[in-house]
Amino acid sequence: MTISDLFVSGCNHPTGYFATSNSPGISIFRIDVAQKSAELLSRFEEIENPTFMIASPAGDRLYASSEMPLWAEGALTGFALSPDHRTITRLGRQSSAGSITAHLSLDRTGRYVLISNHGWDEDLGGRDQALALVAVDAQTGVGDIVASAKQTGTGLQLPRQGRSHPHAALATADNRHIVVSDLGADALMVYRFEVETGAIALAHTVALTPGTGPRHMAFSHDGAFLHVCGELDSSVTSLRVDQASGALEIIGRCRTIPADWTDLNHTSELALAPSGQHLYVANRGHDSIARIAIDPVTGTPDLVDHVASGGKTPRHFASDPDGQLLAVANQDSDRVNFLAIAADDALQALDFHLEIGTPTCVGFVPRGT
Repeated sequence: MTISDLFVSGCNHPTGYFATSNSPGISIFRIDVAQKSAELLSRFEEIENPTFMIASPAGDRLYASSEMPLWAEGALTGFALSPDHRTITRLGRQSSAGSITAHLSLDRTGRYVLISNHGWDEDLGGRDQALALVAVDAQTGVGDIVASAKQTGTGLQLPRQGRSHPHAALATADNRHIVVSDLGADALMVYRFEVETGAIALAHTVALTPGTGPRHMAFSHDGAFLHVCGELDSSVTSLRVDQASGALEIIGRCRTIPADWTDLNHTSELALAPSGQHLYVANRGHDSIARIAIDPVTGTPDLVDHVASGGKTPRHFASDPDGQLLAVANQDSDRVNFLAIAADDALQALDFHLEIGTPTCVGFVPRGT
């Protein structure tokens, strides 16, 4: 396994719904699994609750959300990274246009940050936009909001589904559509997307099994299939993507926990294994990472096995650029654990972890040349 650089961010202000708020903010570590070492390269503390963060493909920018309770609108902050990742410089800041900013992604060109706002249950007086697109700016990091959309809908599981609660947004493989998972509405919303202007328009609403609570999503490598984890019912739903129209067709479902598990469990992160042949899903409660096989022809999911996450409440995870290592943010154990990825995508615990307060998001950052 090669040496790689890992960012870790988390909750550093009380929320009322996270157990702790011990995070130092944003940290970047140089991870050497062979030596069982984690060298702190840089840290940025002057930011409120960076509970989700992404890096640019070139590894020269970071984008962090600020998820603060009772803020009418959250925030998106852009940062510049030095090529050696030893310096983090704050650039610009932009409103998220909605409350409880939960997820960030980049469109396929890297020109826009897609922001998902989970939404506070009560009206806080903000714009209450489910989805906002912010232009990437070379100087300020983040520019203007170029488009946004409000969503509505409810589900069966109260109080969690008493209103629309978006949780993630991803651009399709051809960058012509954006899919938003709405936990509260038990639905996926598909927007037409015009990359030149950033304009969006609702094209499809896809209802999922009542009580699913869709959270995070992942496309297959070719973009032909979309997989989404159900936070509320511990499931994975797989859908076929019509790449011309953006329409989605449900083709299969499976559980993410054993059939005999009766205690509380909520899924969190879902991601495609580097091989593209399996999905990994984090289970909070069962405290495991599930490995789910994807049929290479039909795209349907099937639960294979689990491995312990190495701590309590695995909120997020990420694989390294070489596809050999999985870093797992165990939020309520104040630690990031590392798992080895085998050739068949099986996961194996390593005798190595990183102690850090309330980690809620992790990711590997490509190094500059």
